[in-house]
Amino acid sequence: MTTSLPPTEALFHMTAKVFKRSEGRSAVAAAAYRSASRLHDARTGQDFDYRNKPVVMSMLACPPDAPEWVRDREMLWNRAEEAERRKDAVVARECEISIPRDIPQHQWQAFAYAVAAAYTDVGAIADIAIHCPADAYGEPQPHIHVMLTTRSLDASTESGFSKGKNDALAGIFESGGRRGGTKGESLKVERARVAAVMNEFLAAAGSERRASHESNVDRGIERESEPTLGEQRMHAVKNRKRHDRKSALVSGMRNAKTIENLRDTIEEELMQTNPKHQIENGLKPRRKQDFKAKLLQDRFPGIEGIDIDALHMIDIRRPDITKISTRDGGWVEVQGRRVRRYGTPGYAIPLATALASHVGANEIEHLEEQQSIQKKGSGIRARRKTDDAAPEVAMPQVESCADRWRSRGYFDITESPDGCWIAIGSCRIQDLGDELRIHGKCNDAAGRALLQKAIDEWGSEVEIYGSREFKDSIWREAQRSGVQVFDQATGQLYEPSADVKKAFEADRVKAVADVVDLADVKAAKAVATLVKEAASGEVAALAKLEMNDQELVDFVTLHLDDDQRAKLASKPESAVIDALPQFREFGRLAREADDEKGKSRATGPRPVTAPPEFGDVTQDNDSLEARAEMARALAIGADDDELADDGDEIDYVAEANKRLNREADRKHDRKPL
Repeated sequence: MTTSLPPTEALFHMTAKVFKRSEGRSAVAAAAYRSASRLHDARTGQDFDYRNKPVVMSMLACPPDAPEWVRDREMLWNRAEEAERRKDAVVARECEISIPRDIPQHQWQAFAYAVAAAYTDVGAIADIAIHCPADAYGEPQPHIHVMLTTRSLDASTESGFSKGKNDALAGIFESGGRRGGTKGESLKVERARVAAVMNEFLAAAGSERRASHESNVDRGIERESEPTLGEQRMHAVKNRKRHDRKSALVSGMRNAKTIENLRDTIEEELMQTNPKHQIENGLKPRRKQDFKAKLLQDRFPGIEGIDIDALHMIDIRRPDITKISTRDGGWVEVQGRRVRRYGTPGYAIPLATALASHVGANEIEHLEEQQSIQKKGSGIRARRKTDDAAPEVAMPQVESCADRWRSRGYFDITESPDGCWIAIGSCRIQDLGDELRIHGKCNDAAGRALLQKAIDEWGSEVEIYGSREFKDSIWREAQRSGVQVFDQATGQLYEPSADVKKAFEADRVKAVADVVDLADVKAAKAVATLVKEAASGEVAALAKLEMNDQELVDFVTLHLDDDQRAKLASKPESAVIDALPQFREFGRLAREADDEKGKSRATGPRPVTAPPEFGDVTQDNDSLEARAEMARALAIGADDDELADDGDEIDYVAEANKRLNREADRKHDRKPL
């Protein structure tokens, strides 16, 4: 919603006034107008009908022990008029109070009752009406009118109201003179109470805006106040649809404030979604520090003792992690009750201590920089050794560096002037372009990340610095990824520890064996698939199987009958793989039996046992002839109908035997699958 108010401020408006009979005012007429109802004024005999006036809602708030007639608006205000005898009597009080726009409409009624509670507590009856007209700019202006009776209830009087005024109610709005105190002090206190009610509802609505009853001067805000525009002037502006001189001045002031607030809002969004903007020169310095203080309080409510000016930026892009960098190059991370500190110690140490105490952390995890890798030949580590006072090497293009890490699949990345920081587990990598510094213990995932950068950007050559354990772990990972590792201290290829080298060689031998085993498994799986497909009658599968394993062809075509082939085709591949050696043996026996049959037509059954899972098979010479016919049919693509039409059984057997004999000659010249 467009507004001329700053993003942290809510509109506060409250006026208190009285209705005087001497000014021709009628409580009945006022109540009818505000509640958009039709009421009869018994004192004047007039009817006031405002039922066409738009109103959100109206209601009556009464003390708990109020009689039933109080809830009748017409009777209430006629009796209030009857209780007043003087021609200059004050017949009612009224408060007009704005409803901040961030309070949702379904909460307006509750807000109105909360405001009026202080008045009903001292014996007043409150007639509440909620209005929401549009202003001259088309924006909603929700507000409430609270009309109050000036006398307490008294059942002993004819009117039902006490003979004297309600001093407790008057004391809420009036001070000074005979009432004591300073003039205007009571109303100031009441305005502060109403502002507090507003802020309670704003907080409940999740709004960051807050209302204040104080003037800009009292709050130390150097902002020019707008000239007051009366209701009649604003009504005239809306009717003629153009400004007069005074309303044009106010409109210009509001437009300027709106543009400024929009810029401030954009700045806040930039600083929150991209923390680098908290440290760039284009934004107001004081505003940046105020924004950091707000972020810190939002994440750690009530924290004290933090030097905001010592903070460089605060990263809250992840709801579960807060990252804070200090101006001297330190970093502190808070995740739940875990606190980590890395980078330059400096102010990061007291900052981490304060945060750990606030979140209840048992200890602080210090990730010290003890190792690094750099592009071969860059000499960064050597320069750092010879000149301890030299400034930290900064990444000139941090944003593109971060993009490269994102392209590798990493997401927990923080861009800052002291490099690009990548979080991998409990390890933090600081990327400075030609050098990677490791803060904390380098885990395997971090080691792979380091070497991937070396492959992508450094020509697969690195110089390493750090402990022997770190160097050995990087060397071992580098052998797998093809990166050459040089020792920064000697400039020569790094020579790992004997145990590490021996373990790596053993792993490599095992890896080769695993590859061979995997190849065997894949080959067996391919053969099992062919056997199942051949058993199901696929000619192409049988032809391919004939080129590679004749014994399995003989098993399918000579050893099995139709039912057994169908059963084999439905078996899982794992069962077929396990049975392949047995299948080959049965195929060899079936071939030998078939060869003997070709030499002699001896009769009598000869049992041959099939694998248990495929059932028992008893073969005789006739069944062998049928299997030979099947072999020929599968080989030449004939189907059962073609076999049934041809009565020359001997010719089929002869042709099948010739073909199978030719295939046997090629048995020792098989092609691999």
